[in-house]
Amino acid sequence: MKDVFEWSSKQIAETLGISPAAVNSALQRARETMDRAKLHSNEFSMMDVEPDRELLSRYVEAFEQFDINALVALFHEEGRLSMPPFAMWVRGKDDLFKFFALTRWHCEGSRFLPITANGGYPAFAQYVPSGEDSYLVPWGIHIIEIKDKQIYHVQNFINTKLFSRFGLPAQIHR
Repeated sequence: MKDVFEWSSKQIAETLGISPAAVNSALQRARETMDRAKLHSNEFSMMDVEPDRELLSRYVEAFEQFDINALVALFHEEGRLSMPPFAMWVRGKDDLFKFFALTRWHCEGSRFLPITANGGYPAFAQYVPSGEDSYLVPWGIHIIEIKDKQIYHVQNFINTKLFSRFGLPAQIHR
């Protein structure tokens, strides 16, 4: 909540029902743990196996062309999509199809840049058309989970401040 959503310790404390001092203490311990994990980063990965590059390539192609049928076909039957910080959870191919159909106006013309996140998960930075014809601007970070050689869960973090943390450009050309 602190790093991704940039909440204050007070906001986090109120949400969790604890003191700001407890939040700061937990954050300090978590950062120390993450720093130790970085020392062993070759040994630590959230992914058990190498991601399916062909599946990821098809995801990017279907999304960038905004071919909803092709996009939804890549998802596992139990496939899901969430968009932190919004309290939104889309589950199942029928609901995914409806969701993508509703977001067409915003997602058409998007482009992706590949990145990794959360200890090795494949991810993509999504850029959307801006008011200027020749530029695309940051929109969200898609973190992809794969199950049974299909897309199981896409977490799309809608926070443009994350782009600089990943060293991504502030805009890209179409």
